[in-house]
Amino acid sequence: MLLGLAGVLDIYEDFKDPLGLGTQEAKQQLYGWVPGKFKRHNFRRVIERSIRTGDIERIVKKDEVYLRLTSTGKGTIVRDYPLLSLAKQKWDGKWRVVIFDIAEINKRTRNLLRAKLKELGFGMLQESVWVSPHDFGKDVAEFFESQKLDKYAFLLEVTTLVAGDRNFLVDKIWHLQDLNNEYQKILGQITKLNNWYVALNDRIKQSPSYLAKFEERLKKIREKYLQILLSDPCLPKELLPEDWAGEKVRDILSSW
Repeated sequence: MLLGLAGVLDIYEDFKDPLGLGTQEAKQQLYGWVPGKFKRHNFRRVIERSIRTGDIERIVKKDEVYLRLTSTGKGTIVRDYPLLSLAKQKWDGKWRVVIFDIAEINKRTRNLLRAKLKELGFGMLQESVWVSPHDFGKDVAEFFESQKLDKYAFLLEVTTLVAGDRNFLVDKIWHLQDLNNEYQKILGQITKLNNWYVALNDRIKQSPSYLAKFEERLKKIREKYLQILLSDPCLPKELLPEDWAGEKVRDILSSW
């Protein structure tokens, strides 16, 4: 819900009449980003709780009630999805490499470390070797300290790949081609939906049923995009393929 309100950190949206849900348009706007498995009455409780915690706020404009993401809410997104805030930052050219050797007896700690590395966008080169271009060194060091891993895990900073194909390495670690294929599929769905909208523009404007079909198709596209986005390592532009479709999809969906 916060990602939807934030337009994934790029466009800040106000959603009309979110609690009363007095119009069909309001429902379609609000639930356009809600995964299908969530029931609406449960989602409403999430909204009310988010208002109490200060992540979102209710505002009134021209006698209409809206929801708006607050600065606290944006901080929550950055905390829970740290990679999203790095998507457009320039790469500093450094690789962060975590190497660890944790015995089977400490399997729980090993799994916690792997989960933390995944959260920070590290990719697995080997089971005990994880790599990231993002500067999460402080976060990793704090985790090492909290789990007393200073004798079992090590963080290196590497500035030069002396030999080997960088693009091949990046794709091997993060499977970018597979991810890009998923973005390309969404781009194709967007093109089809846009063509359908243009061809039937007059009918869509005049017929609630046609508008509902358009909104439902757009909702499914957004849901799929959000699923893919949350598995995206958000690598710097310098490391992405030339035909990378992720940014194109985000820009189009943010403008719709």
